[in-house]
Amino acid sequence: MSSTLDQQPPELLQTFYARLSNRYGAPGVRLLDFPGRWLVFRTADLAAGAERAVIDIDLSEHDTARSLAELESRAKLAVGDGHDATLVLMYLSRRMRLGQTPHATPPRTALSITLWSLAHPTALTGRIELDEAGMPVRIGTADALPRTASRGTH
Repeated sequence: MSSTLDQQPPELLQTFYARLSNRYGAPGVRLLDFPGRWLVFRTADLAAGAERAVIDIDLSEHDTARSLAELESRAKLAVGDGHDATLVLMYLSRRMRLGQTPHATPPRTALSITLWSLAHPTALTGRIELDEAGMPVRIGTADALPRTASRGTH
């Protein structure tokens, strides 16, 4: 018997994370004022190579407070009955460097990217580290993340 920790995200999510991280982590991209985005795709469209979002919304601070259940419910409606949805949540995050006091150095800023399929219990999450000007300096490897309260397949 395997746990959700043992399950790897679908290869499609891994490929799509690589495309997004390369796009947003490319030289010359500036993300300092990135408002955040929430995107929803039909999984079958992504598998066929069509990257057409059925939902593409810039997030404001208010929108980031939405519950995961609400986002997933809206995604199901947007893709239609009988279709799986792939969701992408991207936003700027700040965190202290390990071993640093809050006043020693400014927090490191990164673009956080999380992708998941409603039909799979494991998501992918990764980060693109940014310099002080908001330019990408390092694309992180995505980690598998078990989805708590996974809704299962359609």
